[in-house]
Amino acid sequence: MDIMDKFTISASMLLTGFTIVFAVLIFLIFLIWLYGFIITKAQTKASNKKKEKSNVKVKRETEKVTKPPVDKKPAVKPQKDGLSDEIVAVISAAVYSMYGSTDKVKIKSIKRSGASSAWKNAGVLNNTRPF
Repeated sequence: MDIMDKFTISASMLLTGFTIVFAVLIFLIFLIWLYGFIITKAQTKASNKKKEKSNVKVKRETEKVTKPPVDKKPAVKPQKDGLSDEIVAVISAAVYSMYGSTDKVKIKSIKRSGASSAWKNAGVLNNTRPF
């Protein structure tokens, strides 16, 4: 085998390798794009259903608001334990935003935590972890 045959075989192997690698990369790019397209489509469909449910819920709530209020006494008078109204409002808003609706959640009381903070406890656990 002379040098020209070796060069021809090497060049054809190199060209074949590049072709296969780039073909597989293009195929993978297409698969990832297709997966993203399908997931986006499913998420928009789910969010549209959620919006429709919330629109129906808003309509129901507006109907409830237009009805005359029924005299109800609160079962338990809320206590704030010396917290300002702003703090109570912020904590309530955070809880309601975390759960997404007011149907699942009912805040019974707000109390100050113990003397140590969560950051302090995390630091102690991190520094006393066995090796």
